[in-house]
Amino acid sequence: MTLLFLSLAGIIAIIVILVSAKFIKAGFDARGEVKEEQRKEKLKQEDEDILDELKRKDLSEEDLKDLYDKIQNKKKDDNE
Repeated sequence: MTLLFLSLAGIIAIIVILVSAKFIKAGFDARGEVKEEQRKEKLKQEDEDILDELKRKDLSEEDLKDLYDKIQNKKKDDNE
């Protein structure tokens, strides 16, 4: 009888863990998506701040072209 009770308790514990794990995993995935969205928003804000700073400096057309080329080369290097 004791063995039957312990087996039943073990089976119930395993079922509870398996059912809970699905929701816990979904929570971790949602948290990861939120953090990724926050990171993208922060990067977007930083890009806008840099653009505003460049506009205030009154750079020449050639200076802006050089900066653009450097940024494109950096993106290529990051992707490789």
